Amino acid sequence: MKKQKEMNLFSEFEPISREQWEEQIRKDLKGADYKKKLKWNTLEGLSPYPFYRSDDLDKLKHYRAESVKATINSDWYRCELISESDPAETNSELKQSLKGGADSFQITCDISYSDGAVGGNMIGTQLQSQKDFDRMVSGIDFSDCKLLFDSGMNTPAVLAMIQNSESNIKNAGFFFDPFTFTAQHGREPLPPEKLNRIIRQLTGQNNFKTLCANGLFYHTSGASIIQELGVSLAIASEYLARSNKQNLNQTAGSIQFRLSAGPLYFPEIAKFRATRILWANLLDAYGADHTQPLYIHAETTPQNQTLADPHNNTLRATTEAMSAVMGGVDSLVIQPYDEKFNTSNTFSSRIARNIHHIIAEEAHFGKVDDPAAGSYYIEQLTDEIAHKSWEFFQMIEKQGGFLHALKSRSLQSEIKTSRNRKIEAYATGKRTLVGVNNYTNSDEKLPDPVLTTDFTDALSTSDSSATVDSEKLIDSLSVNLNNEHFVGDLFPAYLEPQKVLYTSLEPFRAGEIFESIRRRTEEYADKNEGFPTVQLVPVGNKKWRKLRATFASNILGCAGFKIDSPIGFESVESALEKLSSNQSDIYVLCGADDEYGELVKSFCDEFGTKGVLVLAGNPKNNEAQFSKFGIDHFIYSGMNIPETLLTIQDQIFKTEKASS
Repeated sequence: MKKQKEMNLFSEFEPISREQWEEQIRKDLKGADYKKKLKWNTLEGLSPYPFYRSDDLDKLKHYRAESVKATINSDWYRCELISESDPAETNSELKQSLKGGADSFQITCDISYSDGAVGGNMIGTQLQSQKDFDRMVSGIDFSDCKLLFDSGMNTPAVLAMIQNSESNIKNAGFFFDPFTFTAQHGREPLPPEKLNRIIRQLTGQNNFKTLCANGLFYHTSGASIIQELGVSLAIASEYLARSNKQNLNQTAGSIQFRLSAGPLYFPEIAKFRATRILWANLLDAYGADHTQPLYIHAETTPQNQTLADPHNNTLRATTEAMSAVMGGVDSLVIQPYDEKFNTSNTFSSRIARNIHHIIAEEAHFGKVDDPAAGSYYIEQLTDEIAHKSWEFFQMIEKQGGFLHALKSRSLQSEIKTSRNRKIEAYATGKRTLVGVNNYTNSDEKLPDPVLTTDFTDALSTSDSSATVDSEKLIDSLSVNLNNEHFVGDLFPAYLEPQKVLYTSLEPFRAGEIFESIRRRTEEYADKNEGFPTVQLVPVGNKKWRKLRATFASNILGCAGFKIDSPIGFESVESALEKLSSNQSDIYVLCGADDEYGELVKSFCDEFGTKGVLVLAGNPKNNEAQFSKFGIDHFIYSGMNIPETLLTIQDQIFKTEKASS
């Protein structure tokens, strides 16, 4: 056995040099430079090459960094979204989810407040009093569970409720991020000194993770991977800067990162691994214990969740969850496939929960520590993300920190640029959303109405006034809650929005523009008792007419038009003969570029009086001539799909209105 171990199992194979590999690639690419032809523009500030070798690892600064070693095992928390509004119903949902195998729960219980409003509102589960909280946790053993509260600025009150509660909640985290509150609402939640005092009081509470760097919000606003991590570091830096030296390690131990699990599989794996490197660098810069681990909570991205063909959301969430687990997250929320348009239901929640179980129990992802370690490709991505994210963080710090970068609007400008790149990529088909901008299901109708899962109700108040000691905030809130005061009586002690000074950031979904176009078609169909129809006219070269017909069907299907796609015809005349009895709104000529010179005029002559005429293909220098013949629109790779579809809709709807 020992002798076998000492054998070089690859001794009979000659080593292959980089030059030999590159020569073979050049041959396969017929002389093209693979570093240009196969380089991936991810739109995330990353452009990896298609392959790397072991000697590339020697150039990496962070390769084998201790801080990147993530323990990937069955102990990652399988976190489930809880969206019931009534505390008693939330209690039932918690119990049911525990039976289903969830061991962590994310509960929304935030408050909103604006000038001129009477009182304020509570968002999510209505924990308006101590009695509400006690009803929610009654009869549940939390000894092996983690509770994550999306409580925002309402975190002090929820902490006080836990302090009063007889439940055994020993492991909890809170998405308290006053800096992201500013980015979201355009104003600071509290005067600076008051905010600093609350941050110091939240630090170290019951060893909970009470301070959050909410990178997820910036991702949903369009930030790249680099920007998401850079901003998260800048927010963590704000907490550390407000801590005194004696409590620096305690402050660091109270911080958690809330990050997205996005759609780019390998870069996302590398993102989570790079986060631990960056965390160690940040602690080292502050003189804190850089070996202190970072808690990373991830959520599958809502940015690419779609209303169209929504079961695809389950497939997207699966790959996103895999990248998060392989990257080493500590807890993970998998969004239910209908989260964007439906109220809470046991089916979609169970399917989301079972993705966790399949990854852990059937795919065995929980059996290997850091499975991505040693992969040349992922190690390279990890190093690049760490390096570029640190540079983005330094750019923020040079401006005086997060709030100064927000006030100068430089941060918003950077994120807006990234957002626009992504929107353009989806609009031009460079990025695909299955069922939305490609491979659409024309027989499906969009869910209606679109609902929000976050219940909102007015804050309750009591008849008696409450007195809160800001120097002992949590204890004072606990006393008031035990004396049957409501959150509505207490929140002015920890939420006092300042005047508007900042340009806010707004989340977006990649499929929104396509869904609005499709909904417009559906509204037209409801009024006119039928959907606009598209007649494809594949003519000539069999290969090209099939390719162009498939392309046209995908593009025009994005608008929800009904499409008829015959096998093909040898000539325009034979097409007219077969289709003469058909009455459609749109006719699309599908063929080869080198045949369009002969086909376009006869196509326009024969079908010009029937409906809107479309050519599948880029006309290039022939656009003016083809338009003169009668072509109304051109569809081709790289065009702005929403703009073209809206123009076609305008023409159809206007024509219908005029004829009626």
